[in-house]
Formats: sequence, C-alpha cells, structure tokens
Amino acid sequence: MFHQGRRYKQYSNEQLIAAYRKTEDKAVVGMLYKRYAHKVLGLCLNYLKNVQDAEDAVMEIFIHLTEELKKHDIENFEPWLFFVCRNFCLKRLRKTLSKKNEDISEIHEDFFVELGEEKDHNKEEERLEALSVAINRLKEDQKRCIVLFYFEKKSYKEIELQTTYSIKEIKSHLQNGKRNLKNLLTA
Repeated sequence: MFHQGRRYKQYSNEQLIAAYRKTEDKAVVGMLYKRYAHKVLGLCLNYLKNVQDAEDAVMEIFIHLTEELKKHDIENFEPWLFFVCRNFCLKRLRKTLSKKNEDISEIHEDFFVELGEEKDHNKEEERLEALSVAINRLKEDQKRCIVLFYFEKKSYKEIELQTTYSIKEIKSHLQNGKRNLKNLLTA
C-alpha cells in the first residue's frame, strides 16, 4: 500500500478520482486527504466554530467521499470538494439548530414569542444555496479565482502560483466573476 501511495503522489486530482473509481483503493482517497485536509479543516472551522467538531467533520467528509467519488462525474475537484464540505457543515448546523429548538420548546413554549434564529438561518441557507448555484454557472476561470480568493482566502500571488493566470488575469477574472455573480443572483 505504501508503494501505491507514493505512485499516486504524482497523479492529478482527476487521475486520482479515475483510479479510485477503477480500483476503489483507499490509498487514493488518502492522497486526496493529504492534499486537502488542511483546507477542509479551515472551511469546517469557519462554519462550525469549534475545533473538535471541525476535526470530526473532516474525517466524516473524507469517509463520505469514498462513496461520493463513485457517484459523481467531477470535472474540477477542489471547488466540488468545497461545496461538499459546505453542504455537510450546513446540514450539521441545521441538525444542531433543530435540536436546540426542540430543547427550548421542551422547556416552555410560551416563554418565547418567536424564534427568529431559525428564520435567519433558513434565509442564510437559501442565500448560500443560490450563491453556490450561481458560482457553478460561471466560466471555469472566473469560478476558480472566486473560490480561491473569497472562500480559500488566497492572495493574488498565491493564486498566481497555484494557477497559470497572471495577476492581471486574476484581477480580471475576479472582477468579471463578481459582476456575473451579481447578475445571476439578481436575475
């Protein structure tokens, strides 16, 4: 297994996914874990606000990936993984909020006039879902720059090093991506 893990190190994300679909070798998912666990942890921390919950979520997400990678045709792994993480965290938050609301209602229903938190949470979830759909409709270069800059908090220089885009192109993709997102979200 160690030898195969080293072999997979040279594979692109797309090659890893194809290899996993063919062999279902867990070393492939292990390689994706090595590449992305730190980013997934950061995203989970951003949503869950608790280190232990975020670490647990990372493990559950990568376990979940062993099934998801077989089901979906994934063209661009990193943004897809971001949305899987986001949806996982939102589901976890929804479950936690639901449990809190059940606990509160058991205490005394008349004590609270209105639970505005649930309404706010639903609006936020709808807004995030609309944003997710809109981002997926962007051109690939715009989508990649938007995700790297706004969601992964990468600098222009880091994006330049990670992609083939120049700083000028990155700025252009971000500007056009933001304009297109605004148009998609207000249409």
